[in-house]
Order: sequence, then structure tokens, then C-alpha cells
Amino acid sequence: MQIWQERSLFAKTNIARIPLSSSHEIVRLTALIDWRAMIVVATKARENSKKTLSGPEPRYRQLLGAVVLMAVRGCNYRDAEDLVSHYAPARCLCDLMESDMTLDHVSIFEFTQMLGSTGMDAINKLILQHAALKGLADPTHMMSDTTAQEARIPYPNEAGLMNRFMSIVSKTAGKLRGKFDGLKEDIATATDKVKGLLRNAHLFAKGREQKRKIERKMFHTVKEIQRKIAAAIKAGASVQSRAGQQLKHVNEVMEKLLPQINHWYTTGFVAAKKIIHLQMPEVYSIVRGKAGKAVEFGLKWGINRIGGGFVQGFLLTGRRHGADPAFCKQSLKEHMAIFGKAPEVFGYDRGGDSDANIRFSKKSGVKQVGIAPRGQRSWSVSEKMSERIRCERAQVEGSIGTIKCRKYGFTKPQAHSTEAMERCGHRSILGFNLVKLATLSAEAAAI
Repeated sequence: MQIWQERSLFAKTNIARIPLSSSHEIVRLTALIDWRAMIVVATKARENSKKTLSGPEPRYRQLLGAVVLMAVRGCNYRDAEDLVSHYAPARCLCDLMESDMTLDHVSIFEFTQMLGSTGMDAINKLILQHAALKGLADPTHMMSDTTAQEARIPYPNEAGLMNRFMSIVSKTAGKLRGKFDGLKEDIATATDKVKGLLRNAHLFAKGREQKRKIERKMFHTVKEIQRKIAAAIKAGASVQSRAGQQLKHVNEVMEKLLPQINHWYTTGFVAAKKIIHLQMPEVYSIVRGKAGKAVEFGLKWGINRIGGGFVQGFLLTGRRHGADPAFCKQSLKEHMAIFGKAPEVFGYDRGGDSDANIRFSKKSGVKQVGIAPRGQRSWSVSEKMSERIRCERAQVEGSIGTIKCRKYGFTKPQAHSTEAMERCGHRSILGFNLVKLATLSAEAAAI
């Protein structure tokens, strides 16, 4: 059966001519953002980058538009390339409406890497300052809390870490020559042995003791390979290539991890500051005590929510696990670094309750220190103000939940290093603040 189809009266074209509404979120952002200030930040990031300043300068305006697009839409590099090529608001955001040029995903990725977490954070600070200047944000009110940024890693158990080490060693050592040629056969044999032992531990071990006995055999096999690789590197084996650098890094991490594994097998207790990932040794376990998720594996962040709903995020410094009492001081310092002075009203939960924190807050210029008291202690503010602070602090959890949603992707980002995790975290918060800026500016214009 032949289907008749009416032919078009005009020749088909691949060029679309459609008007863009000024009320579109991305179009509003294009007009609201101070692109010159962002270009200054990107230029400084390029100057401070480890790479030599060779080759042509990046197309700052267009690539910054792509970074903003990824933050607002929560898309990856290839999706950003597709949107910039075929989506009219995205082309407007990247200042490409009058051009047939486009951006490829490699250029966007390299530019994002060049910005780094520091550059992404600096851009977010510009947005916060701009929102305060426009009267959309109120920096005199600040509520703080902590949250965990989970890493996209498997559950860290000893057998899995040792098997992962052997997989990386087998892959990287196969690309190396010289002194590693004599180790390749030993590495291949040990890799097969570890995989077989892991399979036996999972499928055939009956009881904890039998499983522990099999894992001890894995431990001694891995320890011997780790020792041989360290001896080869010490003897002058070339590790200048990318595979060599990866092998050296993983071997050094395993050298620190092996005593921790042995401590677990010997005592039955987890060693302090336990390494939970070979390629991201900086991530750690964060005890949350939540129903169904007692522990999260990743990095601990501080979140400051200022009046208007805008958010600032930063990694906790100082002690490795970011103690709550120390966080109070850091949150105020981060706020003052952006706005030049402390907030008039500051709230935090009982984890930061101490006389030292209250004194530091008042000395910094906070008039109403609303740190929730522990036990029978009383609030340092009036009852009316304490009730107000409780209500405002509850909104911080809502903001944290929003940046963790699929759109912004704060938690479990597609990152394979702690630097990339931090960069993705700042980009998620940037997207949240940009959407908030566009929404509040539209509401203000409608009044």
C-alpha cells in the first residue's frame, strides 16, 4: 500500500528563525550576569593554572556561557555541546546568536578544568555580591549547616580495595617497559590469584572466620606485589608517563592502606583515618546516624544560607572530618570574605554551642548569635528571636535538599578526583543561585 504525502510548497531549510522571549529564564540570566567580572575571574584562573600560557586565549565569553548553562541545566559536557549547537536560548547565553560558531565538549571540559574549584567558587561569590547589590539577597541574615557530598564510589571493604589495587596495577604496568618487564608475569599471576580468592570469599566461604582466612591470603599476595613495585621504582624504573604516575600514586596509597587492613584483621576495629578509595584517598567516612544510611562516604561541606534564599558552600578545613565547633568560625569568615562584614543575625545548631564560638561571633560583629544551646543552657538571644532563628534554620535543609536533587547533582557527581568533586559541588551551588537570581529578579520586575 502506497501512502501519498503532500509535498511542501517551499524548499526545506535547516536554519530556524524564532524570536526569544525576554521572560525565558536563560535569556533573563544573560542580561543579569556581569560577564566582564566573570571574564576577569577566568583570566586570573588561567594565569594561576599549572599549564603554560601557550596557544590562543580561550573564548572566555562563550565558554563562560557554557559553564553557566551546565550549572543551570545540570547537564554533562556532551549535552552542553548539543544545547549550544541547537538550542536558541543556550546560544543566546553563550553570545552566539549572530554567529555560526559552536563549542565542542572538549573545549568546555578543558575550560572547566582550567577554572578549577577556586574559579568556580569565585564566580559564585560574584553572583552573591550581585544579588546583594540588586537588593535580592540580604547578607545581614545568615543560617549555617553542614552536609555531606557523597562520592560515586563502591562500598569500601578490604577485599574490594585489594582487588581494585591489583586491577589498576595490571592495567597500568602493562603499558610500561624497562624494569617493569620482569614484574609483568608476577603481576598477572597475582591478579588471577586475588580474583580467585575474592570469588571464593564471596561464594564459598562459610562463616566470618573462613572468609577472614581467605582475605588474609589476598593481603599477603597484594603486599608482595606492592613491595616489588616499590623496589622497582626505587631502583630507577621510569614512571614519567601517565600510566607510570598512576601506578606510583596507587602504590603509595596502598603502602599506607596495608597496615590499616592488617589492623582490621588483627583487632577487628577500623583504623583511624582509614583510606576508603585508592584514587581518591582524601575522601572519608562521615557518620550521619540517618535511618537507612548511618555512614556516608565523601567530603563534608559547610552551607551558608543568606536572606533571600541564596547559598554559599565551602569545604570544611582544619580537622580532617570537619568538627562542628570549628565550623562556626569558618562560616563567619567565609561570609565576611564575600560581603566585607559579619551578618547581624547568625544561626547554627547545637553542635557549635560553646562560649568560645559565641564570643568570636560577637567580636566579629554579629548582634544576634543564635547558636542552639546544649542541654539546659539558655539561648544567648531573646525567646522571640530564637523562634525566628529556628524557622529560618529549617529552610537551610530545604536548600541543601534542592542542590542535591538530580537537576543540580551536588551529591555523587561524575568525578574521579577530589578536585573534580569540589568543582562539581561549587557548580551545583552556582546553578541553584543563578536560578534563584532569575526567579527573584522576575518577581521584582512584576511588582
